[in-house]
Amino acid sequence: MKKKYAGIDYPLLLSEFKHLCRVMKLILSLLLLCASTVFSVNVNSQTARVNIVANELTVKEIINQIEEQTDFLFVYNNEKVDLNHRISFNASDVSVFNVLNQIFRNLDIVYLMEGNNILLMKKGTLPQQDTKLLKGIVKDQSGEPVIGANVVVKGTTNGTVTDLNGNFTLEVADTDILLVSFIGYMSREIPVGNKKSLDISLLEDSKTLDEVVVVGYGTQKKVNLTGAVNVISDKDFKDRQASTVSQLLQGAAPGFNFDIGTQNGFEPGATMNISIRGMGSLNGGSPYVVIDGFPGDLNNLNPEDIESVSVLKDAAASAIYGARAPYGVILITTKKGKRNEKVSVSYTGNLIVKTAQKLPESLDSYTWTRVLNEAGDNMGGHPFSNETIDRVIAYQKGDFDYIRNSIPNWPDGATIFGAMPEGNVWNNANLNYANTDWWDIYFGNSVNQKHDISLHGGTDKVSYYFSAGYMDDSSVLNFGTDYFKRLNTLGKISVAITDWWDFGYETRFAKKIREKPNMTKEGDYSFMYRHISRNYPITPLYDGFGNYMFESHIPSIESGTDKQDDIDYWNNFRMEIRPLKGWKINADFAYNVYNQEISNVEKYIYTYDVNNQPYENGISIPNNLLRRKYIKKYWTTNIFTSYDFNINEDHNFTVLAGMQFERGDESWVQGYKTDLISEKVPSFPNATGDALLSEALAHNSTESYFARVNYNYKERYLFEANARYDGSYVFRDGKRWGVFPSFSAGWNLYNEPFWKNIEPYVNTMKIRASWGQLGNQNISPYSDLELIPISSDKLNWIFNYGSTKPVGYTSAPGLVNRNLTWETATTTNVGVDMSFLNNRLSATADWFERRTTDMVGPSQAMPGVLGANVPRENNSTLRTRGWEISVNWKQTLENGLSYNIGASLYDYKSVVTKYFNPTGTLSTWYEGAEVGDIWGYTVNDLFRTKEDLDSYLSKVDLTHIAANWNTGDLKFEDTNNDGKVNNGTNTIGDHGDLSIIGNDQPHYQYTINGGVSYKGFDFSMLWKGVAKKDMYFYRMSNIYWGFTNGWWESCLTPGHLDYFRDQPGTKYSGLYEGDANINTDAYWPRPYLNSTEEAKNKNNANTRYLQNAAYLRLQNVQLGYSFPRSVTSKMHLEKLRIYFSGENLLTFSKLPNGIDPVAPVGFPEGGGGDYFGTAGTGRLTYGADRIYSIGLTVTY
Repeated sequence: MKKKYAGIDYPLLLSEFKHLCRVMKLILSLLLLCASTVFSVNVNSQTARVNIVANELTVKEIINQIEEQTDFLFVYNNEKVDLNHRISFNASDVSVFNVLNQIFRNLDIVYLMEGNNILLMKKGTLPQQDTKLLKGIVKDQSGEPVIGANVVVKGTTNGTVTDLNGNFTLEVADTDILLVSFIGYMSREIPVGNKKSLDISLLEDSKTLDEVVVVGYGTQKKVNLTGAVNVISDKDFKDRQASTVSQLLQGAAPGFNFDIGTQNGFEPGATMNISIRGMGSLNGGSPYVVIDGFPGDLNNLNPEDIESVSVLKDAAASAIYGARAPYGVILITTKKGKRNEKVSVSYTGNLIVKTAQKLPESLDSYTWTRVLNEAGDNMGGHPFSNETIDRVIAYQKGDFDYIRNSIPNWPDGATIFGAMPEGNVWNNANLNYANTDWWDIYFGNSVNQKHDISLHGGTDKVSYYFSAGYMDDSSVLNFGTDYFKRLNTLGKISVAITDWWDFGYETRFAKKIREKPNMTKEGDYSFMYRHISRNYPITPLYDGFGNYMFESHIPSIESGTDKQDDIDYWNNFRMEIRPLKGWKINADFAYNVYNQEISNVEKYIYTYDVNNQPYENGISIPNNLLRRKYIKKYWTTNIFTSYDFNINEDHNFTVLAGMQFERGDESWVQGYKTDLISEKVPSFPNATGDALLSEALAHNSTESYFARVNYNYKERYLFEANARYDGSYVFRDGKRWGVFPSFSAGWNLYNEPFWKNIEPYVNTMKIRASWGQLGNQNISPYSDLELIPISSDKLNWIFNYGSTKPVGYTSAPGLVNRNLTWETATTTNVGVDMSFLNNRLSATADWFERRTTDMVGPSQAMPGVLGANVPRENNSTLRTRGWEISVNWKQTLENGLSYNIGASLYDYKSVVTKYFNPTGTLSTWYEGAEVGDIWGYTVNDLFRTKEDLDSYLSKVDLTHIAANWNTGDLKFEDTNNDGKVNNGTNTIGDHGDLSIIGNDQPHYQYTINGGVSYKGFDFSMLWKGVAKKDMYFYRMSNIYWGFTNGWWESCLTPGHLDYFRDQPGTKYSGLYEGDANINTDAYWPRPYLNSTEEAKNKNNANTRYLQNAAYLRLQNVQLGYSFPRSVTSKMHLEKLRIYFSGENLLTFSKLPNGIDPVAPVGFPEGGGGDYFGTAGTGRLTYGADRIYSIGLTVTY
């Protein structure tokens, strides 16, 4: 057996960026303004900005200008303070703090700010006392330095600000009290006493936090936000290990839904389907992903480059994006450099170990053969002879002499037992006698690595950020080539050309490689998990000479590879002009090239005969090569302008208007050729067989105009209106354009005068409401054109894989509907945000409804003689209603210990309220259908006795289910008491004994998170769960049912041994010998080795075997330690941190091992019913691995 440990042979390449600033949009601008002063400032001085024009004006005249432009009032004694000095001084959009420092720099005047009052005094008027030099550091609750915090001796002008490392030095007296404050944090008063140094922690203040939230085409203060928006910071997925961003976002926000949307399950590099607040349309639809202002694929990003993620969930928040965002928006902001920031280099490296979780437990061969023989006694016959079982017993005892003597034609030179010679070959089925645990054989561990490096900094004119990241993610399979790799680079530079003109450039590059076994000869890669599950334990890994048995599927796995190489390259340009105060003009342009190359190589499969000679296996096909080249070129531009102004200081307005244009061109060409001369040189010139060439072209474009108006009165009453006018290439003229408006309002009750009496108990409270409409263009772009289909495909394996040349053919075009137009999603949202107990406790609740109208659905049926498909129409409606609740608590104690805990709970339900289904057939959508409903029969028990069976059959007709019945079969209930069990006419009006027995959609989804940090140590965890979800597994889900499709599909575990049996066992049949074998109180029904008899107990969904798919998973846990400055400074480091991180470490679920509750979906056999099985019978996908990681972060 080959053990594969992938990833450890790659060089260290890159690192993550360790983010140091917590309120990034304000900190560095404050640092620039305050670094040269020792005077105190408050919140107003940090934010109030003025324009001063002084040509030989007196100080008093300059002060008058400041009073006219701000709320400040200057207080002074004319007799003691001389303001008649004349000064020439000009300043544009600078802080009051800066102006005061400039005009008083050479004067005998000092100032003190108290609220909106500025007290002017003559120097030396304050009493003097003995002082000392005090040093200290100011940190936030996570231990990060707070840059630019104000440290002031209370009641004086003696103060300073913290530097880039959060440090300060100040001359103080023992009797002084320090007042420490910063925007967004609760102020603290610290007595000096006899201390020579201070370590001060500040706690975020959710009420005063001037948090800026990224929204469409700009930002908004969180306090003024009226839409349903969740913000996910980089801290929520920092240092976590998963190969894609979509996996990391699980559990990050309420209303965020994820499912593994691939038949390959959690393969290396797996991406997850994301939806916001449930299903948006019966025709599909997903959130619109915007990266730094432009559409993109979040799974192409390096998670270490992400600064924040804004999830826009209602129409009010999403409407500015119009038809691209009917089902929500995910806004991703990547990291960038800051002005006046020193150069910082950061590296993070991770060593990652993956291991499979919840694998099934195999039965030993003796038990396996006996219970399958008993199933054959019920129907189907014994698959295993007594002689074979005797060899099985001998093999497990290690009695190889017996085996050798019992096989007269044992090959000379063969030394490995387990396989049975049969003629000139080794037996491929039921004559072998090994005892193989295939789960242990196939699955092991993989060792991977991840490296990230970043550099960022800035001057007063330029800021920059550069990063690179590399990761590899190899599967835990011990055979074949199966890995995913990604390389990312990001470069950003922003230049202030003048004080009113900024220019920015960003380049982003991602390269992904996915290589996996080519399994076309036995289905495809998605069948691998299925093949492993149905491998017989009697099949040995090796034949008598040590060659892999073909039935192990390893020769197929190692007979070729599918390789996909993707490159995603972006160039983004931005410009901002500020002609006047409050007026901004923005223009940006992005160009993207996406290249994908696919190279699939299939080789001959050779196995070995009993003479140890290779031969071409019967399932093998001519070796061949498929190559596909896909390229997409996309460009988009946005031009928009905004203007902020106020009236009488109380009425605040922001007006935005703009336009967007985008265009995309796609093409692919594919070649296929058989009979490679040398499999080591897979190229078309090296192939001599038949060739097939195909190609496709596509084009798309949209044009949009948008506008937004924001208004607030004293941040008390809030209003926002959006409108977007979209035109799409998808629709014909006359139906191409759509107008999509939204409106929202909010009320900050805590800014009302009457709230003062309530504020000690309820610190803040905001009520929000919104309504809006958005369009959906997610339909086929050419559905209104009468196209003649042309097909030319290589013929399938029935015709010997290409020995016959492909045949080209055409078919009749379908009818078209030239009136197809936008689906419209109308969303209503009502929410409330509250905080309590000095803002330590916060809570948010939302209720929403989304009604999607004019969905494209089936139209009136036409007579079959028409000979063409009937076009679809805008005639369906889907309604989704739901709610969300989240609660969070965070606190920093006086001893520096910080902790937080949070929880969220949400649910939704989608109901079809209009659909063209005049007969109400249950096999498709119908009015009143809830998405996820499972229709099934009521089954309370099995037929335990012959008397019970005969009595019931005499009264109830079960022939609709099956013709033959036996004890141990399911007892289907006649719920409508008509003397028969059936589905009626299978309509909503006549469904016979069918009823809705469950729902396979996740309900009551919840998350629990918490963390604690103290003296450099930090610990955090995230739990994610679903409280209610039902699942029914059809008969081909062999990991669930065990006995499946005869003995050749069965996957038996100890959990399947509680099956019905009413006959004594023998040495060769039954779980136990004699009467001990009888088990009429069993959970599982009587097993059969006949697919028809088996199907009656499994293929009809029923209440007895409806499964509870609820689960709780420890999504992530982290433990880290950041070394103190006393250590890092000696090493000339800014920061040094080590940590452990684990993903998917614990899962609590009632589903059997081998079935991951996050990925239990039973796909149709072969993905489309075209391989061995019947469509809809279902099979299971591979679940999430456990991931263990140790990491190191070093910042210079």
